[in-house]
Amino acid sequence: MDTTAACTLHRIEDNAGCTHDAAANRPAEVPLMRLTQRTCCRAKAEVQQPGYDRSRLSRGVLHLGLGAFHRAHQALYTEAAIRAGDSRWGIVGVSLREPRTPRTLAAQDFLYSVTEREGAAATTRIVGAVVQAWYAPHALEEVLGALADPGIAVVTCTVTEKGYCQHPSSTDLDMDQVDIRHDLAHPDTPRSTLGVLAAGLRRRPAGAPLSIVCCDNMPANGDTLRKLLAQYAALTHPALARRVRDELAFPNTMVDRIVPAATPTSRRDAQHRLGLRDEAAIVCEAFTQWVIEDRFAGPRPAWEAGGALMTGDVRPYQAMKLRLLNGTHSAIAYAGRLCGLQTVAEAMDDALVGAFARGVMADLRASVQAPPGYDVAAYSEALLQRLRNAALDHRTAQIAADGTQKVPVRWLPALRASAGTERPWLERALAVWLHCLRSARSDSGEPLAFDDPGAPALAACLRGAPSDADAVSRVLAHTPVFGSEPWPAALADRLAFHLSVLRIGGAAALLSS
Repeated sequence: MDTTAACTLHRIEDNAGCTHDAAANRPAEVPLMRLTQRTCCRAKAEVQQPGYDRSRLSRGVLHLGLGAFHRAHQALYTEAAIRAGDSRWGIVGVSLREPRTPRTLAAQDFLYSVTEREGAAATTRIVGAVVQAWYAPHALEEVLGALADPGIAVVTCTVTEKGYCQHPSSTDLDMDQVDIRHDLAHPDTPRSTLGVLAAGLRRRPAGAPLSIVCCDNMPANGDTLRKLLAQYAALTHPALARRVRDELAFPNTMVDRIVPAATPTSRRDAQHRLGLRDEAAIVCEAFTQWVIEDRFAGPRPAWEAGGALMTGDVRPYQAMKLRLLNGTHSAIAYAGRLCGLQTVAEAMDDALVGAFARGVMADLRASVQAPPGYDVAAYSEALLQRLRNAALDHRTAQIAADGTQKVPVRWLPALRASAGTERPWLERALAVWLHCLRSARSDSGEPLAFDDPGAPALAACLRGAPSDADAVSRVLAHTPVFGSEPWPAALADRLAFHLSVLRIGGAAALLSS
């Protein structure tokens, strides 16, 4: 086991004789103790403890993208496998972009809490599956060494769609992406997800089986990652490209759980329920789903212990979730931002935006083929209820990020597949997004900023056009987002009309029409 991790992973039993109700009786003015291995037994009695000897964990999973989603989703499925008695699957977490999470987890012996909320009901658990956390730019040798370690049998990834440096319209490797250019010039000191994977794999012994499990919202995400990694490797190490194509496993997956970014309010709520100070606390919904293609190169955690579904074909589940949940989420985010609504629950509670979301979902539902025996109508209604969960502070600004990466996956395939059939609400959603980029202001005049590297180029197309029709013509010809295949003239006319309504009357005029 990694000695750095082992030195902090003591047994759960604390020799201090602490009791579980100590936190509840502590005077309010006394600062709460921080969650660590020695203090976790002081959590409130109703908090679920890991329930296993963490000092016996060996590292078996490396995760790239140590954000809240992984820690509230895949890590919990791995935690279930460990609780079932298999101690091989301690998680080494790697952050490629920010140092805060690894630093925070290290100060807490890599422990953190997850609070699942549904209305007034809530449950809290302490998660112990993470045994090490690194910030890659400061610990690159350790990260590459872990990737080379035959004891690591599984790599999981949640780095967002843009983290794979994929050109959104061609779906091939984006050779102009700044990190890719750097990594091709300096392959031994990589910055990108693909560069880090390739550098670690070059050190890995031949014949050591490895499965790389992409958990980001991309169609055929495993197949896509294999293609992009092979394309990258072919530019510097052709033998590695052949190994990626022929020896490693890249199962496709579908993940589903709403995990808002942490806020001071959510951390206070978690602290109250935990009875300890947890700077890495997560608050999320109770629903969780993981569908995984049963195609692995070697051993893996028994994620079924946490409820994961292993299947031979993930594609129907992916399409259904990407369009119905993620596609509707994006529509809510842009309409919500335009209307000054800060959270998804607020947007769903708004009469116009709530009806708009239902209409978008209906348009998207017409474009998906359900898995065998799956009730898509019931699934859609359940999704709408989840989106109304006011216990989650899910910010529309968070969901609205990276639209130039998300829209080509979540909306455009449904519009392409419509074969000329009008999708009135989905087309309105597209117009709302374009209007947000063009105006950069809400209907009340508040500035709107979007965390999306591809947005400025698209916004320039819109703002430089002399008319709404010209604006639509220019954006539909913007191949990085809309591809090279021509779009129907009738769709362009409808989008131009919707843009004119938004320009003159705002979101209320369009969504009520």
